[in-house]
Amino acid sequence: MRRLVALVLVAAAFGCAYFALRSDDSPAAAGSRQRLATPLWSPRRVPQPVVDAVGAQRLQSQLDAEIGSGQACVVVNAGAGDVASRNAAVPLAPASTQKLLTSMAALSTLGADFKFETKAVAATEPQNGTVERLWLVGAGDPSLSTPDYPGLVESNPRRDREEQATGPSKSVTSLGALADAIVAAGVRNIPGGVQGDDSRYDGQRYLPSWSPTYRTDPEIGPVGALTVNHGMTAVQPKLTPVDDPAVFAATELADLLRARGVSVGAPGRSTAPDGAKTVGTVQSAPLHDVVAAAIESSDNLAMEMLAREVGFKVARQGTTAAGAKAIVDRVHALGVPVDGVALVDGSGLDYGNRVTCQTLMSVLGMGARPEFRALWDGLAVAGQTGTLADELRGSPLTGKLHGKTGSLQGVTGLAGFVDEGRLVVFSFIANGGFEQGGGIAMRARIAGIVGRYPDAPAADQLVPTPATPTSAARP
Repeated sequence: MRRLVALVLVAAAFGCAYFALRSDDSPAAAGSRQRLATPLWSPRRVPQPVVDAVGAQRLQSQLDAEIGSGQACVVVNAGAGDVASRNAAVPLAPASTQKLLTSMAALSTLGADFKFETKAVAATEPQNGTVERLWLVGAGDPSLSTPDYPGLVESNPRRDREEQATGPSKSVTSLGALADAIVAAGVRNIPGGVQGDDSRYDGQRYLPSWSPTYRTDPEIGPVGALTVNHGMTAVQPKLTPVDDPAVFAATELADLLRARGVSVGAPGRSTAPDGAKTVGTVQSAPLHDVVAAAIESSDNLAMEMLAREVGFKVARQGTTAAGAKAIVDRVHALGVPVDGVALVDGSGLDYGNRVTCQTLMSVLGMGARPEFRALWDGLAVAGQTGTLADELRGSPLTGKLHGKTGSLQGVTGLAGFVDEGRLVVFSFIANGGFEQGGGIAMRARIAGIVGRYPDAPAADQLVPTPATPTSAARP
């Protein structure tokens, strides 16, 4: 770093000398020369590079001291390049910072304006208000909700926890609107009941490598192509995962239809017949909004469903394994370095996932592109929104730090930027034997160090103040 400071000083001096000499050779300078108040070789002529270089040196020193010999990586970029870095290419368990990769792959594969469409279909058109059986066909929409679900989320005592199982309240697809569309199509009687069809994805609800506590806490509802209310039912004092999300969705739609005067038989699950007639549809918000909401709340289920949808679109396989492979391939194709990257799932819940700080930095940079703007729009804001609402509140970073958090037992991470008129982008991951609370405190300290950059003396303290200009002695 001392070499960097020296190089900056030399470059500044050469540049300033060149322009100063050109000025002294002008006709005006020939008649009466003045002694230069600031020497030609003084870095005071371009002080900011000096301040930045000293700030970078301090930043690196402070980050090194904080990380110590632990398993951690960090990269900080202030616009013209990295100003601090440690273990940038070392793969580590990323926890939920991995959601940035899943989001980017989904946006690239499906498009920011893509909308999920959930359909209600029947074997034939309604006859005298009757369809024998109605199939609710899932298309992977993670935001499908009943009208009362947002209220259940608000009252959930787990709502403020880091890795929320509950879904995004800012992006909701109304199952009630689908019920309205079915009634508007003239349906008044469904003797064979509503059948849930989630055949788009496979039937694996939880990965065997996940901790059993992810379900019992719960950190995530059952994964499937047809999921309503994040696969959660209200069992006081908390939301509880359902056993079969497709049957649960069919049951919820049947209840909404009965409330609208439709006679409905018992719900179940089966695959809709080929050539079935569409009775009603409901679309999600644009994918930009779905992704941004899922990033802000660190929505595990949404990310797992997005991963399977990416797998389905790329390989015609609605599986987590296909999705994880497609995510890595997709971000690599977009120029993101993936050396050492290995994904087991889409949410970051699995301890077998590996991501580098270098990869996270590259993905974050993509947020400047319009098609990936959701990556930045979804970042939580320190002390104000999402998973950072209760972190760094009252600190100098409140309202200025935008980031994606990551927390598991022994894993912590934070990737985002500090915006104080100058964008400082950073990524940080640490693995170790610490508790979740200790990890949150660690990333807060890292954020504080990054937020102070460039923590350097003012230019007039780095370089002595020049003497007052004096006229040259006349002969």
